[in-house]
Amino acid sequence: MKILHNEPLSKYTTIRIGGTAENLYFPQTTEELIEITQQFGLEYIIGGGSNLLINDEKVFPNVICLTEFNKTIKKDENDVYTIGSGVRLQTLIQAINSDGFGGIEYLYSVPGLVGGAIVMNAGRGRNYGKTISDYVISVQVLKDNKVVSIEKEKCEFKHRSSIFKNSDYIVLSVELKFPVQDRSESKKLRKERIQLCKDHQDNSCPNFGSVFKDSSGAIMKFVKKIGLKRGKVRFSKKTMNWILKDRDGTFRDAVKAINAVKKMHRLIGKKAECEVIIWE
Repeated sequence: MKILHNEPLSKYTTIRIGGTAENLYFPQTTEELIEITQQFGLEYIIGGGSNLLINDEKVFPNVICLTEFNKTIKKDENDVYTIGSGVRLQTLIQAINSDGFGGIEYLYSVPGLVGGAIVMNAGRGRNYGKTISDYVISVQVLKDNKVVSIEKEKCEFKHRSSIFKNSDYIVLSVELKFPVQDRSESKKLRKERIQLCKDHQDNSCPNFGSVFKDSSGAIMKFVKKIGLKRGKVRFSKKTMNWILKDRDGTFRDAVKAINAVKKMHRLIGKKAECEVIIWE
């Protein structure tokens, strides 16, 4: 198992903001993961690093990074896939498309891991009603240092949420069953997703992706129009609900920008609920 010391966590988040890990662990097996969690618990865990804002003024004693953990992709005789939580979403989509299955090509642009996608119930957007949980059969997790399988019905999947978010579960793998899909159709859908991102997503600077999972459309349109800014962090004028970090942007800048939008919502009796997980 690889262990890095005094490692900048900004290297492991898509927004490129983060403090320092005194010890950053990269477990590859469940046994190694259990060994770490028995010693230090599981307060701080990094997956693909999207939707994560880490305090850049803080030193975190022990952090687990899952980028090297369980990259298994297996398909049984019933076409049920068992996918390790460390598999990148693009890798998963390419694998099932090659086998003649599909359904989650809208996630092809997401720079995350399967485990994180399950925790956040990644999807295309509330208006489309499509999420990765549509295809989940069960999720294997680490709970109290024991490996447990949880059926889909007990996972409490909701819009951008699940029982695994902000909890003491670690997703190890997931069982999924996808619909049959022609390979040419899969290729077309992947290309369309890439083009859509080029046309509509602002990746000119480091970012989270979407900031809020629930918010007022009218307020977010206003925030986009003015490009609301705090310090060196600003909301995109191209992509609604999208924060960008300029070169010297900080954790405090990002929190101030997020809180400013929350305050706008409170003033009109609305609620803005973050999709981003914040390590204070």
